[in-house]
Amino acid sequence: MEKTAQPGGHGNSSPGVRFGPFELDLRAGELRKAGRRIRLQEQPFQILRMLLESPGEVVSREEIRKRLWPDDTVVEFDHSINAAVKRLRDALRDSAESPRYIETLARRGYRFIAEVGTAEPPRPAEPLIVIRNPPREPVPPRARWQGWRWVIAAAALTLIGLMIEAGAVYYRRGAEPLPLLTRLDLEIGSEDSPRGERGTSAILSPDGTRLVYVAQSKLFVRRLDQAASTELAGTERAQTPFFSPDGQWVAFVSTNRLKKISLESGQVIDLGRDSLGDGGSWSEDGNIVAATDVRLSRIAADGARTPLTELAPGEMAHRWPQILPGGKAVLFSAYRSMTGLDGATVEVQSLRNGRRKTLVRGGTFGRYLASGYLVYINQGRLFALPFDPDRLELHGTATPVLEDVAYSAAYGSAQIDFSRTGTAVYRSSRMGAGLVTVQWLDAANNARPLLPVPGNYLSPTLSPDSSRLALTSAGDIWVYRLGRESMIRLTYGGGYGNPLWTPDGRYLVFRAARGLWWTHADGTGRPQPLTQTEHQQTPWSFTPDGKQLAFVETARQGDAVIRSLLVESDRSGLRAGTVEVLLQRPFPVRGPMISPDGRWLAYMSNEKGPYRVYVTAFPGGGREWAISDDGGTYPAWSRRGHEIYFWQFDEHRLRSQLMVVSWQARDDAFLAEKPRPWTGKTMASFSTTRSYDPAPDGRIVALMPADAPAAGQDHVIFLLNFFDELRRRVPSD
Repeated sequence: MEKTAQPGGHGNSSPGVRFGPFELDLRAGELRKAGRRIRLQEQPFQILRMLLESPGEVVSREEIRKRLWPDDTVVEFDHSINAAVKRLRDALRDSAESPRYIETLARRGYRFIAEVGTAEPPRPAEPLIVIRNPPREPVPPRARWQGWRWVIAAAALTLIGLMIEAGAVYYRRGAEPLPLLTRLDLEIGSEDSPRGERGTSAILSPDGTRLVYVAQSKLFVRRLDQAASTELAGTERAQTPFFSPDGQWVAFVSTNRLKKISLESGQVIDLGRDSLGDGGSWSEDGNIVAATDVRLSRIAADGARTPLTELAPGEMAHRWPQILPGGKAVLFSAYRSMTGLDGATVEVQSLRNGRRKTLVRGGTFGRYLASGYLVYINQGRLFALPFDPDRLELHGTATPVLEDVAYSAAYGSAQIDFSRTGTAVYRSSRMGAGLVTVQWLDAANNARPLLPVPGNYLSPTLSPDSSRLALTSAGDIWVYRLGRESMIRLTYGGGYGNPLWTPDGRYLVFRAARGLWWTHADGTGRPQPLTQTEHQQTPWSFTPDGKQLAFVETARQGDAVIRSLLVESDRSGLRAGTVEVLLQRPFPVRGPMISPDGRWLAYMSNEKGPYRVYVTAFPGGGREWAISDDGGTYPAWSRRGHEIYFWQFDEHRLRSQLMVVSWQARDDAFLAEKPRPWTGKTMASFSTTRSYDPAPDGRIVALMPADAPAAGQDHVIFLLNFFDELRRRVPSD
C-alpha cells in the first residue's frame, strides 16, 4: 500500500538519522559521511528528509511536488524532481540501476530501502597505513621551505620507489605480494595550472616504476625512486596519455592529433589527425586502438587507420578502450549522449570476429586488471568483479572497493590507473567534473543565471525571437521557455544532439545516430527522420530564408565534408530535397556557419595543424580568409553586427577563451580585424560542439562550469598492493 510522507516528520522524530556511512542532522540541516559534511542543495535535502520520515514506504512524486513548490509555482516538475533526485543520488554515491538507498517506482515515486537508525558518535575507521607528506607550516620562510620540500619529497619518493620495486620483484618471482594495502599521498604540482577533464592525467608504467602526468598542459615523467620530474619536450597541449606495453613510449593527444614520444630519446612521432582525446590502448603487436571521431579505430605504427567499432542504434560515442591480454578483444565504454553518463555501458568486442557484448550497464571506464578483475566507475565509486578474459565473462556480484575517485561527469573517464604489478594511482574528488550551468553573459563580464540547475548541457541555441532556448541534456533535446521558466522534452531514449532552429522558429533539426531528424519545437507530434545514412550528419546553420541547410557529414574513416541540403517547409513539417557538396578538402572541415546576410560561410579546418577559423563566399566558395592564425574552433556570427566569435586556446592561461573579430565586406573581399578576447570569464568549452550562442542584444548564452576548482597543490594517491586488496574483498571463487 502506498503511503505518502507527512510534512510534520512523524515517521522519525529523532534529530539525527543514520544509514550506511551517512548521518542526517535534521536540526542543523546537514548530511555527513564519517563526520565529514556532504554538500547538498535544498531540494535534494528535502527529498532525503521526506524519504527518511517514512523509510520503506513509497513517497509519491505528487507529495514531493507539494513539499518543494507552492501551488502557484510554474516549473517543469517532472524534470526538476528527476534532477533533484539525481543530485541526491550523486551525493550518496547511489545508482538508479542498482540502488542501495533510494529505489524508484515507475510513475509512483521513491522509497528509501536501506536500514535506518538513530545517529551515534562516529566510530574510528578501520586501521590503514597512511604515509603522507608532512603538513606545511602556516607561513614558512620560502627559501627554507623550498629546501625542506625537496628533502621531504626525496624521502617520500624513495620510499615509494622501494616499495613498488619490492612489489615488482614479488610479481616477477610469482610470489604473493605484501598483503597490507598501503596508501601514499604525493604532491606533483600546482592546481593553478588546470588540466583537461577528459581522460586520465596521471598514469603508471606497466612495471609500476614511473609516473607520467599532465601539468601546465604538458607531459612530465618521474621515476618513483627519484625526487625530480622531467618535462617531455614537444608535448604541449597534451591530454589522455597511455603507455606502450614495454613502458618505453607514451602516446597522447595534442590539438586533435594522436602522437607518441619515446621516454629514452624524446623523439615525438605524429600518428595523424582527428583523435578527439577519448582514450587509447597499445597492443603488444604495436598497433593502437584509439577513439577517433566517436568510434574506435585500429592505428598501425605508420599511422594507417582501420575502423573497428560501429555505433549501435541510439549510441553517440565509443570511448576509453583497453586491449585485453593477448590482443583478442577490446574493452570500451558506450554512451547514448555526447556528454553525460545516462545509459553508459561497458562493452567488450572480439578483435577476431567483431562480436560484441555488454558487460556492465550503468558503469563507465571499464578496466581489466592483471589479477583477474574488471573494475569500473559509477558516480565516483570504483566497483570490481571477477572477469574471465578468455571467455569474456563476468562472475559474481560487483563490489565497491574505492570511494571518491575523481571522474568526468561529462565524458565518463576517471582519474585512476593501474600497473601490472598491483599498484594503483588516482586522484580523489567527492563529485564529478564537467557539470555546467546556463547563464547570460555580456562583454563587461556580467553573468546572470538562465538555467542555474547544474547538468550535462550541450549545444545551447536561442530561437530566432530569443524567447526559447534549445539544448541537449543527457542525450535528449529540450526546449526551455525563458519567460515561463518551464522545459519541454522533445526526444526520449538518448542518442540525439546539436539542435538547430529553423528561421521561422517552428521546427528543430538535430543529429541522430544515422542521419538528421526534425520535430515540432512546441512538442506536438513525434520526431521524424529528415535524412537517413550510415554516416554521421550534424546540422549547423540555415540560410536566412530557411531553404538551405549546411551540415557536416563524417565518414567511417574520419573524413568530414560540408554539404548543403535543400529543405521544404510547410504546416505539416519539413521535407528533404537534393544534397550537394558545399565544401570538401583533403583534410576535415567542420562547423559551417552561414552569415545572417547569407553571403559568407565561416568554418573550421586543420589544414595547417591546429584547427583555425576561415571565411569564404557563400555559396560559391573560392578564396578563403583565415581569421584565427593562432588557432580557433566553432565560429558563430553575431546577430546584430559585423562580428564573429570563436574559441581559441590561451597558452598563458592554459584554457580556451572566447574571442571576437570585427569584419566588413568590400566588394567581394572579406576584411577581418585582429581577434580580441570577448570576456575574461571562465566558460565551458567542448571539442565536439559549440557551448555558447549569441543573442540579438549583444549578450551570449554561455555554458559555465558549475564548480570552479580550488587553487592549491595537486595530489595523487598511490595504493600499493591494491590487487591483493581486491583478492581479499572480492574473492574470485
